[in-house]
Amino acid sequence: MSESKHAHHHHSHSHGHHHHHSHGAAVGRMTFALVLNLTFAVIELIGGLWTNSVAILSDALHDFGDAIAMLLAIILEKVSHRQSDGKFSYGYRRFSTLGAVITGLILVLGSIFILVEAVPRLFAPQQPHADGMILLAFLGVAVNGFAAYRVSKGESLNEKMLMWHMIEDVLGWVMVLIGALVMKFFDVPQLDAGMAIVLAAWILYNVVRNLREALKVFLMASPSHIQVLDVEKAILEVEHVVGVHHAHLWSLDGENHIFTGHVVVAGSAGPVDIEKVKNQVKKRVRDFGIIEATIETESDGTNCADPEHH
Repeated sequence: MSESKHAHHHHSHSHGHHHHHSHGAAVGRMTFALVLNLTFAVIELIGGLWTNSVAILSDALHDFGDAIAMLLAIILEKVSHRQSDGKFSYGYRRFSTLGAVITGLILVLGSIFILVEAVPRLFAPQQPHADGMILLAFLGVAVNGFAAYRVSKGESLNEKMLMWHMIEDVLGWVMVLIGALVMKFFDVPQLDAGMAIVLAAWILYNVVRNLREALKVFLMASPSHIQVLDVEKAILEVEHVVGVHHAHLWSLDGENHIFTGHVVVAGSAGPVDIEKVKNQVKKRVRDFGIIEATIETESDGTNCADPEHH
């Protein structure tokens, strides 16, 4: 028993060290994205007013909304790496997912605001300043491209949400650049509002998709890339294991998962064998990103304590 406790303590210590390092890097990347985003939002706001472009103004408002969301995400990302305590026995990791959900909701509201502003402009178009739009578009591609590259190194849901936003912004600015070039040579002012609508619709589509993933974590769904049956198969390969049931798998934050299950061991297995089975099972499930596995062992031929539990 003491050997098992020692092994568990050692595992959690090494895991904590790794996460402390990646956590610091995650907050650094997100803070960099926040500063860049806020600075560029101010440039966009001034540029949007100067060029009379609803597409650029919409993106400025969108970026201000993102800056608030990012600040919230950074705070929650920091909270998410606190050690577990009496209040949150599994730790604070889910606060990171909460940040991703709130960020997503802010992006959805921002996109709806853009649509409300841009649609009337289709029917009452105003001529934007094409040369100024081209200049801002080049700057937009460069700034957001660099930010996307920096944040793309992250693994957390928060960073993935931010990375998607940066990529969307790069694509949006490419579209603005093409549209501005067209408006420079042709009289189609409706193109400005059209671009704002396409940009908002594209952002909505991707954010809703990311929100679904974050909400699945909250609703304790099994991680989409892991099947419970695959985990059971890996456990069945362990010596002395003859069956697995009551297997439950859910995620803390989209990266780190929890598993509980009843493992049936051969009737001939002794106490030492059962201890080995538990240790082997915990080693096997780590390959699936499972950081916490609670295993209840049963001897083959005995009745399960809660057969009705699903």
